[in-house]
Amino acid sequence: MADQALAQTGALKDPVGPRPVADTRYTLRYKLAWRWRVCCCWARYLSIAHHRNARELTDFVLDNHFFNASQVRGELVALAETLAQLRPDRALEIGTFRGGTLLLLTRLASPHATVVSVDLPGGKFGGGYSTHRRRLYRHFARRDQRLHLLQGDSHSKEMFERVKVAFENKPLDYLFIDGDHTYEGVKKDFQMYAPFVRKGGIIALHDIAEHPPSIGCEVSRLWSELKLHYRHEEIIQDRAQGWAGIGILYQD
Repeated sequence: MADQALAQTGALKDPVGPRPVADTRYTLRYKLAWRWRVCCCWARYLSIAHHRNARELTDFVLDNHFFNASQVRGELVALAETLAQLRPDRALEIGTFRGGTLLLLTRLASPHATVVSVDLPGGKFGGGYSTHRRRLYRHFARRDQRLHLLQGDSHSKEMFERVKVAFENKPLDYLFIDGDHTYEGVKKDFQMYAPFVRKGGIIALHDIAEHPPSIGCEVSRLWSELKLHYRHEEIIQDRAQGWAGIGILYQD
């Protein structure tokens, strides 16, 4: 992700003339160190791949550098325990970034699940992931699972159709919304994809806690409206934390 971010700012543009030897050595050391960290992280992942304990899996995705999820530990544990009980056969995640919540989902879903990730490269609430990460994310799927990694705008008609095709027009058991955090953006994700969720399924939204206005996160505004119409669970560790928070809606 560092390479991708630097490329977007133009910092990786080749200078005129030959590259200095010292700079080449630094780049090589950086790449080797990055690959070593990835290998260590992946080895640890493989060592716990068959664990079914929600807390252990949550600790893994929060305590490593590469797959780190931007979540509050206690909140994510509560969501993971709910997923472990549900064991969804069809699950959609909108917003993946570093892959922590996606990894958690594949471990806690049914061994035969179809899992779809929709992630927007760039944008204020996007970020996307590199080709290297994409290769690793593909290995999240267990032997009999089907994992679709779709990159693009979740609000577009094209993406909407791609998601329907991936699930073969069958209803969802689980929907996790963590993409566009503006009021209109998160509302559109909800309006487009929530109707796919079957009776008995769940819809989870991240960042429902009140955020400082300067951040521009307005998920709490939509959450305050939705929870009036659903049986729900509000998971916020500290009302003064100023970020995160997970809301779960139950489709009764």
